[in-house]
Amino acid sequence: MAFLSAFFLIAGAAICLIAAVGVLRLPDFFMRAHAATEAGVVGCGLVLIGVGFAYPSVEMWIKILIAISFLLMTTPIAGHLLSRAGYVAGVPMWGGTSHDELEGELGRGTFEMPDRKIPSLGTATSNSLDNTRALKRVVVAINGGESGRAAIDQAILLTKQHSVPLVGLAIVDTKMLSDVGPVPLGGNYYASQLRASQIEKARHSLGQAVRYFEQTAAQASIVPSILMDEGDPTKIIVGQRHSNDLLIVPRCGWFDHGVSGQNTDTAAYLVRQEIWPLISVTVTPSDVTQIAFIHDASVHSDDTLRWLLRSDPWPTADLLVVPDAATRVEEIRHVVAMLELEKRAGRVAEPDEILETILSHSQVAVFGNEGHEGWINRMRRASRPKTDHVPIVVFG
Repeated sequence: MAFLSAFFLIAGAAICLIAAVGVLRLPDFFMRAHAATEAGVVGCGLVLIGVGFAYPSVEMWIKILIAISFLLMTTPIAGHLLSRAGYVAGVPMWGGTSHDELEGELGRGTFEMPDRKIPSLGTATSNSLDNTRALKRVVVAINGGESGRAAIDQAILLTKQHSVPLVGLAIVDTKMLSDVGPVPLGGNYYASQLRASQIEKARHSLGQAVRYFEQTAAQASIVPSILMDEGDPTKIIVGQRHSNDLLIVPRCGWFDHGVSGQNTDTAAYLVRQEIWPLISVTVTPSDVTQIAFIHDASVHSDDTLRWLLRSDPWPTADLLVVPDAATRVEEIRHVVAMLELEKRAGRVAEPDEILETILSHSQVAVFGNEGHEGWINRMRRASRPKTDHVPIVVFG
């Protein structure tokens, strides 16, 4: 009995775990709904059977039979109704879906996506494409250091190329600088002095970066706007960012301007706060001749690709769409139609082309679906090739 109990409990827990991974990882609503239904019926059912073997009695097995019968009668029906409602409402399907069995059988509406921190990238008419194609502004986070200067230089190049306004975000992260750690009894005065000193040092360092920004812009005959603020950088950026802005940040260097001594990956942190697309710059290349777009066959990657095609920061560069390590080339063939629709030169990588080799010849790498925080996405990012040698990395 103990062996059977352990077997069913472990099997049920494993299925629930696999279903949870599916809910996090599968690319569209319908696949995730299927995974959730599997967990509710099979996973929970096996766990209940394991409990029955652990505590065998007639009363226990009657309760388990009733519970499993209830799961079998309700969960599949609820999952079916939710999926049907999503289909009728027009919830988008995975970009790699090859055939719609319900096409013509059920009416399908137009699903209105909730507002996000990127412009709506759904299918549009030719007139609306003209409106969404042009960049409205180039926005750069002003920071010191080599990476900060490279981000400023790249922002100025794109501003001249697209003839749009240039905005500099001069931010001091007072939230981080005010955190001086535990304060002993009687140490409040010295803690407040330390906070004030750190913030003042950050302001001084930011002032030097602002002067470089203004001088470089003046040499390019550009009159920029500078938005200065102090507080939580994430909230400030979200509040100042508009649709069709091109947001550029340095690869290294946070808004404490080196005062706190913490090594923060600026782009990775902001993407986890759902600020995307985001351009991260290490050095400014002399010329951008090739863009490598890493696609994981998800709807989010399709959205990021549409954004790239419509904003087109580097219009003269060759665009090469490459599957990530867990994706087959056949799963991203549909992007060819997207390239043709936007009239953008580009191609999908051949199966024998190696991602590392492509990145070594690219000045820009675009990750279509950088993902949210969590151990699954950390594992995905850890398996990706290093991009330290790529001057510009874009996170979608």
